[in-house]
Amino acid sequence: MVRLWWRLLLRSTRLIAAEGYLAAVGVVQHIRWRLAQSLEWRWWESYLRHQSPADYLENKKRYWLKVMETMGWKPLPNARVADVGCGPAGVFIALHDRQQVTALDPLLERYEDLPIFSRANYPTVRFLPRMLEGTLDLAPFKQLYCFNAINHVKDWDAALDALTSMAESGTSLLLSSDVHRHRWLLPLFRALPGDALHPQQHLAGDYREALQLRGWRIDREVVMRTERIFEYRIWKCTFTAAPPPPPRPGAA
Repeated sequence: MVRLWWRLLLRSTRLIAAEGYLAAVGVVQHIRWRLAQSLEWRWWESYLRHQSPADYLENKKRYWLKVMETMGWKPLPNARVADVGCGPAGVFIALHDRQQVTALDPLLERYEDLPIFSRANYPTVRFLPRMLEGTLDLAPFKQLYCFNAINHVKDWDAALDALTSMAESGTSLLLSSDVHRHRWLLPLFRALPGDALHPQQHLAGDYREALQLRGWRIDREVVMRTERIFEYRIWKCTFTAAPPPPPRPGAA
């Protein structure tokens, strides 16, 4: 009986320690996310300080059109679409008069103070100032855009789940993110704020696996930019409504 009691005590102690560790990880992740949100705002202020708002928006619009051309993407006329993590100059600036756009970003209200952004300039766009992770109540969209936002979220898995909840069978997605080029650097960047703007640090393979696990078929993957540590990649996907079957035992 005494031995059984000690075993139960030891098991309980381990569970409490594990729960404490997970709670600590959650607190650290929350702090990193809040820091990244603050730095994101400051980055925009600094970046736009010496630029003409009109010139910037015109160049950004051309950039979005070029990205869509590179990816072989055709915006469906008048389709219901979402610009997820839109920022102050997301793809909605190129599509607001061609598609029914819902644009969401937790910093939308703060972006109103930037010279390049005013919701009043896009009266047909439905703007939602909210986090992606908490967005599970939007009806399915025909096309989804999530550019350079998924690595800014607080909870990567929950954000991908929420993004998938916006899809129906046949929905197409353009998703982009910086990814690590070197696996050995990944633990270091996750432990230390070496890339403070991006609280989520992943490899390209992590994105492929996560997308396919949620029922997305990857139709195209393009490396848009390569740097010493990171690559900027874009995935063009189609939602199949079911993940692919697991490989059969013994299959090559």
